[in-house]
Amino acid sequence: MGKSLLPFGQHVTTPEKHIAMTDFPDMEEMNQELEAYLVEKASEKLSVEGKQSSAKSTKIHHVDAWDIPSAQFIDQRAQAFFRAITGLQTSVVDLSWANIYQKGDYILPHAHSRSTGSLVYVVSMGDEDDLDPMSGKFVISDPRLGVCCQADRNYMSNNFMPGFKAGSMIVFPSTVVHMVTPYQGNKPRITIAWNINDKALPKRSASESVGIPPHPGKAKNRAIR
Repeated sequence: MGKSLLPFGQHVTTPEKHIAMTDFPDMEEMNQELEAYLVEKASEKLSVEGKQSSAKSTKIHHVDAWDIPSAQFIDQRAQAFFRAITGLQTSVVDLSWANIYQKGDYILPHAHSRSTGSLVYVVSMGDEDDLDPMSGKFVISDPRLGVCCQADRNYMSNNFMPGFKAGSMIVFPSTVVHMVTPYQGNKPRITIAWNINDKALPKRSASESVGIPPHPGKAKNRAIR
């Protein structure tokens, strides 16, 4: 029997309206498969393109095109979590990608267009740094959110940093400003992200497509153990 996308009794926390977090302890073997696949793909990409900037991770796009069972499963699970939290009946992925962070990589504060909800799933947290506890932290930094304005609702007094671990998943409105602090570990830190709507959007313009490779087509269905 295959794994359930959303196991019965799955614990979900909601630190802010429309933001929800959960952990999937059943992903250990799949995370190993995802990590091996993505480290190899990132190495291939870097060998061809080189490292452009530490201000962004190495990205591998289109999760549904990765020809491994664990990718197909986590793509379906992310969509199921999106539907469960938003209450929407349908889910259409506008864009999905993996982030492979090497030492020194980070992502500046940003939000996502063309999307209702954004999700992040943790494949590997990489190495902890005893000298820098802020290494590789996913941070929500948005003055519109109460979770970031705990001292006074009129100004942003703090950032929100979920307690991520391998198997963690978070969904939040795509307009929410978020970032990743500089990662100082040696082992790659790996996450997967999705931008999802309840229906398909028009094709991206040329300017919206910069840095996004054409979709190669969905991978063949694989059985999930």
